[in-house]
Amino acid sequence: MEEDGPEVLETGGALNVRYRGRLLYPERGPCSLAQRTAAAAELGPDRLYLLPSPLLWYGIPELLARIGEGSALLCLEEDPGLAALSQAHWPQSLREEPRLGFLPSSDPERALAASQALGRFRRVILLRMSGGEALHREAYGRVAARLQAEFAAHWRSQASLMAMGRLWARTIFRNVAALPNLALAPAPSYPGALAVCGAGPSLEKGLAFLARESARGRLSILAVDTALGSLLQAGIRPNIVVCLEGQAHNLADFVPGAGSGIALLSDLSSHPASTGILGGPVSLSAVAITPSRFLERLQASLRGGRLPFLECPPLGSVGVHSLHLARRLARGPILALGLDFAFEVGKTHARASPSLLDEERKLDRLHPWPRQAGAAWREGVRAAEHGLRTDPILASYAALLADEASKPGPPVYDLRDRGLDLGLPRLEPEEASRLLDGLAAPSQGEPEPRLPGKEARQSLAKAILGEELARLDTIEAAMKGRLGLSREAFLALVEESDYLLWPLPDGHRLPSLAQDLLNRLLVEVQYWRWKLGDVEAFLEEDRGA
Repeated sequence: MEEDGPEVLETGGALNVRYRGRLLYPERGPCSLAQRTAAAAELGPDRLYLLPSPLLWYGIPELLARIGEGSALLCLEEDPGLAALSQAHWPQSLREEPRLGFLPSSDPERALAASQALGRFRRVILLRMSGGEALHREAYGRVAARLQAEFAAHWRSQASLMAMGRLWARTIFRNVAALPNLALAPAPSYPGALAVCGAGPSLEKGLAFLARESARGRLSILAVDTALGSLLQAGIRPNIVVCLEGQAHNLADFVPGAGSGIALLSDLSSHPASTGILGGPVSLSAVAITPSRFLERLQASLRGGRLPFLECPPLGSVGVHSLHLARRLARGPILALGLDFAFEVGKTHARASPSLLDEERKLDRLHPWPRQAGAAWREGVRAAEHGLRTDPILASYAALLADEASKPGPPVYDLRDRGLDLGLPRLEPEEASRLLDGLAAPSQGEPEPRLPGKEARQSLAKAILGEELARLDTIEAAMKGRLGLSREAFLALVEESDYLLWPLPDGHRLPSLAQDLLNRLLVEVQYWRWKLGDVEAFLEEDRGA
């Protein structure tokens, strides 16, 4: 029988399973182990209990009776014979249980999709309910690790939305209102080699190389905003500067280049004031901060108004974002400088960066470099190669950049003399010069398309803001009982303006229409009616001027 598949038999007064020469439940009291496991399982809200090899489903009804709010069970079975047995013995009452799923596989991606159908979870708890788990233990462990990593990434993103969501949405709306007055231009293309310059300390070694090769016309330079001061102090004018920061404190990065006419590639979520300081042409990117119907609607409106922008994935760091942009804009090789994701003790950035200049202004005999030195001993900071320091966030950005550079596109070379390993082929400046020697002379790019004029952009901005205010009025009227909407229509309306949920940690509970969540949602609606009213008034004043 075992050659054909598992055998169901009776031991100790209950059904058991024999497979591959062993019993998969205890011989005496087959259901006892599963029931004890269910009774001892960690409880809490939003847990996903991962149950390999459910077999005869012992202990699972007991576990379902105990789990906390928002929790669910996902049963897996890698072995085809055991999967068929589990399907055959699956009780009808459990088949109809919305908090339980069964997947005859241990594929991590299929398990992730199955978990998302069950809900949104904070933690994975792997429980051994039968001896079948031991037959594919490593595979089930990989599933648990994949799900936990995905859940952790989601909640990190949610934490960012809670802290920054209002700011990002506010800057997006303010940038929409500023569209009529921007010196808007399509994102440029660079037919030759392109250097991507971060503001890490290693940038200093590459300054001489950059000055030489850019002066000879063989190298274009794309700089992150914080690197602008270091480059300009060395007499190097970058071709374009990248901005990805909604907070005002990064505006100091642009002061060294005020009025210089240098091109800017700014994200829609960046602080609106950043677009006017340099005084040059402004190109736009639109980072998908989070999966969002609001952002999809906004991008569709911009495309409908024939306004160019680059859709970008959320990469967190302006350095990784800059590399992503560079690989889309350049046809030749990419040279990485200053993208260290690590720093020296007492020196976090390259010289002439705003943080160092600010410290220099505050130096005295009793307080030498207080914040620069203190940065090396923050919680979570650890030692890295070459005597540098890093932390988990910087290390994760380095891993993201390595992944980004491995995707199809122009090759990326590492010209740094220090910093975290990025998995890139390293070049010394002399080797990079020989690489440039071998490149063909860049050809002329295509002519830039004609963009809509100020009036057209003003009409587009007014339409976007007006539509959003009308949506908010409808949502508020429905919530206050002045307008009758079906449950489905109300949920669809809120989800189309899901920036309302960004600051709410439990926004995923919206379908339940829980009163505590609706109370906080109404506060958000009223806040945004006020803020968008101000933004729309600003647009009207500009029209009048």
